[in-house]
Amino acid sequence: MLNVAFHGQRFRFGTGVAMSPKHWNAPKQEPRATSPTVNVDRRRLNAILEFVRTLFDSTKFGDRGHVVTQTDLAEFKQSIVAFLSPPPAQQPVAGNTNFEQDFNRFIDTYTLRSKSGMITTQRPSIRTLQLYKRTLSSLLEWSVFEKRPLEYDSIDEDFYGSYCNWLAKHVGLTDASAGNHIKVLKTFMKWARLKALHNTLTYETFYRDKRTGDTIALTVDELRRFRDLDLSHAPRLARTRDIFLLQCYTGMRYGDLIQLEPRHFDDSIGLIQYVSEKTDTACIVPITQPLIRLLERYPSRIIEFPSDVKQNKYIKEVAALVSMDQSVAVSHYVSGKRREQLSPRHQLVTTQVARRTFVTTSLRFGVPEAVINAVTGHAASTIQQKHYVKFDNDGIRDIICRAWEQL
Repeated sequence: MLNVAFHGQRFRFGTGVAMSPKHWNAPKQEPRATSPTVNVDRRRLNAILEFVRTLFDSTKFGDRGHVVTQTDLAEFKQSIVAFLSPPPAQQPVAGNTNFEQDFNRFIDTYTLRSKSGMITTQRPSIRTLQLYKRTLSSLLEWSVFEKRPLEYDSIDEDFYGSYCNWLAKHVGLTDASAGNHIKVLKTFMKWARLKALHNTLTYETFYRDKRTGDTIALTVDELRRFRDLDLSHAPRLARTRDIFLLQCYTGMRYGDLIQLEPRHFDDSIGLIQYVSEKTDTACIVPITQPLIRLLERYPSRIIEFPSDVKQNKYIKEVAALVSMDQSVAVSHYVSGKRREQLSPRHQLVTTQVARRTFVTTSLRFGVPEAVINAVTGHAASTIQQKHYVKFDNDGIRDIICRAWEQL
């Protein structure tokens, strides 16, 4: 039950959450970790608390000059009732129209939350918004294929099984890729629920398979062959190789790399400084000797970057020229089953391989993991790294530059 005491009155509401008493922590007023539905129940109760507190703040009941009337109290109570159990008039109309319109509004207006859960004004990255749009398109295509309307109440276990099966069999997505669509759908459903557009919680139980298939990183020998390959006869491939090496030497995500401008390069202190679009983290990249030699070909620091799709296509052509033709067994998961196939190693080279190559090569050259995390923008992996290991810019630059002299 939800108890709200205000202005000498006590309101009591049903939350829709029920569990065995043994799973309820009465002193803390929250579900115990032993509850099989602890995560769903906690989210439900926290959403209710957040709504009531926001409602209270928005009504300005705290203003001393405001006289609380019986009408105020009635409206306050009715708003809570509507949130906990929306009346039929507030329910979405059957069919795709409302769901699709709400999803588009979500794409156009959604802002991220901070790590502490606070709502910010920061919008998702362009790549993330593109994923949101692809997810909506796939949902609409599924709706047509299955001849089933998209309605909030129909986002249940039956929908989940049908949608995931359709993504695997008819779209050809691996479980990890399908999981990205499920993640977006859950984010939208949570957003829509906070907007009082629906009152279902089944989507909270949707499982997202995070297992990714096998991948590779270049060996030091392969990285040197990329560096030394003569491509003077093929300018397009030469530029593709240079961009790939730029990513190998910096560890930057391709989305961040294409945003690089001359202002990000500070040759006086030997650093590239930028803010990661994905994590909104300030990153510093030491300008190592291999990177200096590469940048000599671009003295203006202005580089024309192709789309990530074209870069991934072209770099495979370069990889085929450096004798990366040995077969590699690659596995991935589809519908929960592990599938394996043989692929030439050069066919696995992508922009993500370049970032992974920076990390693995740095580790091989003896760079501490905490320093690598500072360069790539990854979160600290241990309590020691988070609270006690603090490198300044000069220290990070010296460690990385000294290590990469081995290339």
